Amino acid sequence: MKKQLLALTLATLTTSSLFAATTATLLLKGTVAPVMSISLTAEPLAASLPLQTTQNASKVATVTEVSNSTSGYKITLSSAHNGKLRRTSGNEEFPYSLTYGTQGGINLNSQYVISNPQAAAVNVNKDVKISYTGVPAASMVAGEYTDTITFTIAAN
Repeated sequence: MKKQLLALTLATLTTSSLFAATTATLLLKGTVAPVMSISLTAEPLAASLPLQTTQNASKVATVTEVSNSTSGYKITLSSAHNGKLRRTSGNEEFPYSLTYGTQGGINLNSQYVISNPQAAAVNVNKDVKISYTGVPAASMVAGEYTDTITFTIAAN
């Protein structure tokens, strides 16, 4: 019985060394979480537009776009008053147009969408500029004229 056990042990040791591996692999893996954000820093001019003075691409804000989407992303601009400053407690309107980054002449009478279709890691600042033709104060109803523009970022 001892001889049989010894023979079995020797056979096992000999067979194991015949099948020993000559290579090994290690899988390295990491995960990057999706990031999608937009922020805005307004210039002082945005809160005190001189409506009697014509403005031509005057900077009113800087928008920061951040995305690492695998399908790219889009920016949507929308206006509470369809691209017009409206007198508070009134219906009088003052039209304007915007430039966003390199996209000029943006009319916000409906939503405006800018598509960035490539997958990429993006962290970019874009200037927002306003243009309008000034109107003499005597030709406008007195009061404060406002509009709210909403900037939205979303994956494609």
